[in-house]
Amino acid sequence: MEITLQEIAQVVNGELKGNPNLKIYGISTPENPKPETIVFCKSKKDYEKVKGKVKAYVVSEDIPEGDYIKVSEVKLALAKFLAHFFPEKHPVGISKNSVIGKNVHIGKNVYIGDFVVIGDNVRIEDNVKIYPFCYIGENTHIGENTVIFSGVHIYRNTIIGKNVRIHSGAVIGADGFGYYVGKEGIIKLNHIGSVVIEDNVEIGANTTIDRALIDQTIIKRNTKIGSLVVVAHNCQVGENNLIVSQVGLAGSVKTGKNVILAGQVGVADHITIGDNVKVAAKSAVTKNLEPNKTYGANLPAIEWNKWKRIYLYLLRLSELFKRFK
Repeated sequence: MEITLQEIAQVVNGELKGNPNLKIYGISTPENPKPETIVFCKSKKDYEKVKGKVKAYVVSEDIPEGDYIKVSEVKLALAKFLAHFFPEKHPVGISKNSVIGKNVHIGKNVYIGDFVVIGDNVRIEDNVKIYPFCYIGENTHIGENTVIFSGVHIYRNTIIGKNVRIHSGAVIGADGFGYYVGKEGIIKLNHIGSVVIEDNVEIGANTTIDRALIDQTIIKRNTKIGSLVVVAHNCQVGENNLIVSQVGLAGSVKTGKNVILAGQVGVADHITIGDNVKVAAKSAVTKNLEPNKTYGANLPAIEWNKWKRIYLYLLRLSELFKRFK
């Protein structure tokens, strides 16, 4: 690709400092700078890494030399750049190797790939893309511009909004982990509820979202969920949440708006997490969390022999407390 610095400045809505006709041949990173490219520097440290090694820079502060574009938010500028110059492209058409049930509505400009199986009474709106080896269960509704990548399994009665992205290996609508346990043994509770995924949600690879027992498991609009996340039955995940990889939400968890759960956070069942809460990685949430606060109780890795000594002291804490009573 060949683009000018002026073209990039217009796309990212930045202030151009330098030669507007300077030709740029691609993008590279601060970790792997390449000649003739532009680098988006999120910090002064990034700029120092690439200074003199590339043709131009995108920065948030003025730099002493070189051709560059100044923006208020470098990461936002990067998003605009990638969307404009490297747009995602999808095919159109219905494969003769797909299997489509009865009474299925298919909108305009839809792609249905090889070996996709679509159940009865499914509604697929305009510009939906369903990649090979997907399963779409009966009575499912998929909104406009949604992309479902290969190997996704969507169970019956699922509602998916507009502009949703579901990555490979995700399973939407499997039975929740619900049983009666008693003297009669372990008896399964038949989950007859559904899953609702609202507009502009993204779901990472190999993530699972279970159907509700009777009502609905809900993922609200604009929420982004990473890979290998478990959302159990009857959960209600709020708007604009960021759920990072390997998070686990037990049954009937409710999160407010703008919640961030970092990697490997575990949330116990029937917990409510308030608006604007942030939970640090590897933390366990066992009680309701008040809004507008940051929580965390993780334990970063430390040298093993040191940890063994600390653990021995922890085991003796009760004895020490008794001495000071």
